[in-house]
Amino acid sequence: MKNVLIIGASSGGQLVAGSLLKQKSRYRLVGFLDTAKNKHGQIVAGVPVLGGHDRLSDVIISASVDEVIVAISDLDKGVLYRLVDETADMGVELRIIPNVMEISANTDLFSQVREVNAADLLGRMAAKIDEKLVASEILDKTVLVTGAAGSIGSELIRQIAKFNPLKIVAVDINENELYFLELAASRHFKHILFKPYICDVRDRESLGVAFDEKPDIVFHAAAHKHVPLMERAPLEAIKNNVLGTLNTLHLAKDYKVGKFVLVSTDKAVNPESVMGATKRFAEMITYTFGADSTTNFMIVRFGNVLGSNGSVIPIFQALIREGHNLTITHPDATRYFMTIPEAALLVIEASARGTNRDMFVLEMGTPVKIIDMAKRLIVLSGAHDIKIEISGLRPGEKLHEELFYEQDDVTRVENTKLLRVSANEMEMVDLEQLEQELVRGGYRADPLGYLKSHVSCYKPRQD
Repeated sequence: MKNVLIIGASSGGQLVAGSLLKQKSRYRLVGFLDTAKNKHGQIVAGVPVLGGHDRLSDVIISASVDEVIVAISDLDKGVLYRLVDETADMGVELRIIPNVMEISANTDLFSQVREVNAADLLGRMAAKIDEKLVASEILDKTVLVTGAAGSIGSELIRQIAKFNPLKIVAVDINENELYFLELAASRHFKHILFKPYICDVRDRESLGVAFDEKPDIVFHAAAHKHVPLMERAPLEAIKNNVLGTLNTLHLAKDYKVGKFVLVSTDKAVNPESVMGATKRFAEMITYTFGADSTTNFMIVRFGNVLGSNGSVIPIFQALIREGHNLTITHPDATRYFMTIPEAALLVIEASARGTNRDMFVLEMGTPVKIIDMAKRLIVLSGAHDIKIEISGLRPGEKLHEELFYEQDDVTRVENTKLLRVSANEMEMVDLEQLEQELVRGGYRADPLGYLKSHVSCYKPRQD
């Protein structure tokens, strides 16, 4: 039998307690801890509220607690950090209820209690969007997503499907992942026409076949994103991130698409990397296309997402499972993080709220120190013998990322986690000259020089 202590004596805690008390052969509820002093000493669900969170260690020892359940879905992350550390030090299991957006109303809350994960340690609350507004934009529309098999692209498709579009057009060069996405679509949203296209955004003719589906909205998520790799392959970065974006923009304009959304990155702000410079270039081209256009061309910029293919958290988790030490680039390095579903939902909401040449930045919360995240993951795994090694910043990497060029030019969009950036930070592009350069392959001889000549804010780091 497990002795269980619940953090939080309000509705969530009481629901969990009710389920525990029905399983007396497996669990013994020893009590609650709650920050509200007026609850201390009260009897809730037949057991006492034993004090505040500061009594955790004492109660664990005195009541021989085996498991602690956090029954507060919006618990302050600093408090959660302390609970993670304290329970780990005492060898006690820690679990948590899902956040409000993840809780299933039709399922017993105790059965939804899970282990603490990386997303819980983000230090931010999940965003809530205006679902009625989004539904009115997506309902019965044809939506095309490039980079559809990637982390963001596939999540965009899953979230878009919830709002009942007429058709989803999925474009990607990755045959295997696109096939798996099609299988998932056939299982989970059969009522929506799903049209996958294996094609390369660098090939305008091939891409045009997908646009024959006549999309109303385009989300352009296709991009090469790995910073160190793009430092070694600047030609590929330009071809995919710049030429690929130009091709998609042209087709969106030619087919009179209603809305076009470029998915961008915080690495496009004062870029020091090839990847960041190409994404900034893509932003500039998208903004320029908005001049005298019937299509609404928009940009949405955000930072890192947890769990994306090749990102730091899955890599850390894989290393921990394999018993390897973790390597970080610098003890002071920070990054902005959000979950993939939250990022996708906010991108969709931005498309619903935006008009031509709007530039949005997702509110990313407080930057997270990579070394702190690594330490927490080690604690959560219980693999206390794993060490953290410092390797030094890799080519193109910055110590800290930025979200804006000018803080004063940013305004919040109503009561949302969308920030609208002033057009003052955007530069125009000579599209005719750009077209000629790309057709002639003028970037091939000196790709870095080409980027520097077009992206004035690109300043490669000098090591």
